[in-house]
Amino acid sequence: MDIKSSLIVTNPWWNNEKINEQFLLERKRNEFNDIVERIDNKRILSIIGPRRVGKSTLIYQTINYLLQEQKVDVKRILLFSGDDPSLFFDENDKLSDILDVYFNEILMENISKIKDKVYIFIDEIHFIKNWQNYLKTYFDRKYNIKFIITGSSSMHLFKDANESLLGRIENIYVLPLTFNQFMNFYMTYISKTEDIEIPKIDLDNMDKSIKKLEEIYYNQDLKFKIQKILKRYMLVGGYPEYFEVKDIEVWQKQLSEDIIIRGIYKDILTMYNIKSPEILEKLLYYIAANNSQAFAYSGIASTFGIDTVTIMAYLGYLKQAFLINVLENYSNNIVKVIRTNKKLSILDNGIQNSLLKQKSIDNDLEGHIAESMVDFDFRLLCEKENYKQFYYRNSNKEEIDIIIDRNIDIIPIEIKYTNQIESSDLKVIKKFIEEHQNKSINQVKYGVVITKDILKKEEGIYFIPYWLLNI
Repeated sequence: MDIKSSLIVTNPWWNNEKINEQFLLERKRNEFNDIVERIDNKRILSIIGPRRVGKSTLIYQTINYLLQEQKVDVKRILLFSGDDPSLFFDENDKLSDILDVYFNEILMENISKIKDKVYIFIDEIHFIKNWQNYLKTYFDRKYNIKFIITGSSSMHLFKDANESLLGRIENIYVLPLTFNQFMNFYMTYISKTEDIEIPKIDLDNMDKSIKKLEEIYYNQDLKFKIQKILKRYMLVGGYPEYFEVKDIEVWQKQLSEDIIIRGIYKDILTMYNIKSPEILEKLLYYIAANNSQAFAYSGIASTFGIDTVTIMAYLGYLKQAFLINVLENYSNNIVKVIRTNKKLSILDNGIQNSLLKQKSIDNDLEGHIAESMVDFDFRLLCEKENYKQFYYRNSNKEEIDIIIDRNIDIIPIEIKYTNQIESSDLKVIKKFIEEHQNKSINQVKYGVVITKDILKKEEGIYFIPYWLLNI
C-alpha cells in the first residue's frame, strides 16, 4: 500500500466527515480539557504516558472536537502512527515523505503558503527516526501547522529533543487514573449515575480546602459509596480499559500481558540497547514484592548478579516507561541525595496486584497499597507542576514517606492508613516541621497526614482521608 492509500485508510473522516463512535468512548479523561485549552497554541503539544492508558482515545476525542465544535475542514486534520508498518517499512522511511504526500496529493496546498491551520496528530512518534529534527524544522519555518504528538516514554521522547525543541514544545502527562478520576469512570460505566465531585485541594489554602471536604466527609451515604469504589480501585488500579473487562481474572491477565510484558519487550527494548531484558521483568516482580521499601543500588545489583551501573539504568528505564516510581532521599546535600538509598514502588496498584496474583485486598495489604497510591498521586502532581518528589530518612533511621519540594517551600507527607493515630506516630513529621519552619529557603509551613478516615487540622498538620484526596 502506498503512502496516500494508507493515509486515506487512517483518516476516514476525510470521506465520512465524522469519527467512528467506537473510538470516542462515553467518558473523557480530565486531560482532554488540557488538550483543548492548548489546541491553538503555536507550540508542539506532546501527550506522554504508558501504553494502554488512553492516549489514542484522547487523540480521537480531540479530532472529534475539532470537527464537531470548531468546524475544521476534514482534510485539514491528519493522523498517522509512528509504528504503522505501511508508512514506515524500513529505517530509511522519513517523516517528511508522509507530509509531502499529504500536502501535495491530499490537501493540494503549498506547505509554505498555508492560510488555514492544519492539525497533524502523530501517535507513538518515538518510533520515527530523527522525528525531533523534522518537527524543529517545520516549527522554525513558521508553517501554519499544529503538531500534536504522543509517546510512551518521557526519557526516550526527550533525551535527544530537549535542546532542539526547547521553547517549542509543551507536555501533557497521561498516566493511570487517580482514584478521583477512576471514581467518575465507575459512575459512568458501572453505576450509571452522576459524577461525584470532590473539591480539589489547594495546597496554598489548606484551611479552606478542609472546610470544603467536610461537606462530603459528614455525608454518610456518600462516604459509603465512595469507600466502596475505593476498594475496587485498590484492587484493579487506574488503567481505563478495566471498565471494558470488569472480571478480575481476565483483567490481571490482560495487565500482565499487555502492559507489563509488551511494555518491556516492545516499548523499552525498541528504545534502548538492553542486554538482559528478562532482568527488567524480574525487577518489576522484586519491587512489587518489596513495594515502597528503600534500597541501595548496590544491594539490588548483588541480588541480581549484575553491576550497579546496569541496575541504575534498568530502574531508570522502568521509571521513564511509567511502570515504577523511584524516590531519592531528601537532603540539602546533593552528594548525600545521590549516595543514599532509593525508595522504589510500582506506579499502578493494579499492576502490583497482577504481579503478585492478588485477587482481593485484606486489611494488612491496604496500608501498603495506600502508600503506593499516594506516591503515584504526588508524582502526577510533580510531573504537571514541575515540583520534585522525595522521601526522607535521617541518620537515626526516622522516616517521612514523601517530601514535596515546590521550589518555594516543602511539604512533608506521611501515610497513616488507619483510624487510630497515636502521638508517637507523628513524632518525626512534627520534628521535621519544627526544624524547617523558620528557614528562608526550604521552609515548611505545614505537614500532611493521609489517613483512612480522619479529617481534621491539629498542631500545623492536616489529616486527610485518602478517599477525599484530590490534588
